[in-house]
Amino acid sequence: MKYCIQLSIKILLLLFILFPFIHQDTEAQRLGLGIKAGMNVNSHLENFRFVAGDIDLNFNPEFTTGFNAGVIWRQGLSNRFRFQAEPTITMLGASYNDTFVLRGFDFDTESKTELLYLQLPLLLQLTTVPPEQTVFGRQRSETTFHLSGGIFGGYLINARFSGTNRGAPIGIEFEGEFSEDVRDQYKEFDGGVMIGGGLEYGYNTKIGIEMRIKYSVLDSGDTVDFTFKPKNIAASIAVYYIL
Repeated sequence: MKYCIQLSIKILLLLFILFPFIHQDTEAQRLGLGIKAGMNVNSHLENFRFVAGDIDLNFNPEFTTGFNAGVIWRQGLSNRFRFQAEPTITMLGASYNDTFVLRGFDFDTESKTELLYLQLPLLLQLTTVPPEQTVFGRQRSETTFHLSGGIFGGYLINARFSGTNRGAPIGIEFEGEFSEDVRDQYKEFDGGVMIGGGLEYGYNTKIGIEMRIKYSVLDSGDTVDFTFKPKNIAASIAVYYIL
């Protein structure tokens, strides 16, 4: 059984590599390459924990902003369906406006986590197909609309917890900035599902915009000393250009 699974995976990988070189006899099945860039609004679904020495923080996550940028590999499957792979650099995380107690004194924090991932979304898209129209013998550019759905995997490149703490531990106002590397609190790999939709304009060369929602089905926390089970959630918007 194990051998069959391994063989199936190898066959799928081979088909994935060879697919761009076959079935390209129609415009609907053409290969497209492009770039994209945009922004995210993201957070965690579970509280953020940070433990170091006598510091034990448990913060309620709020939304913060990040970015995404990458390349697009598109393969047409038919007039209405296409496949896309999108190697992407994206910044996820959450912000925290909370209070905590340290050595018997109350403090306020304005802080955030910044998680830099290399992600690979694999998407199937359903697109509208406008009637063909030619102007002076050339195909006219059209606006099309599409829906996207698929999965993604991610590798954690960097993770930081930073911000500003304020308080008055001895009756004197105190404010201090901090920045901590928290990669050891997160798993190296992340993965989940995404859905979205958008529109694009053009014929051979196209420019478009798309909005998506992504959800990590894997628990991204990685600690043995305390409970920490965050899951990334994000809404993103990006513009792209396809050749």
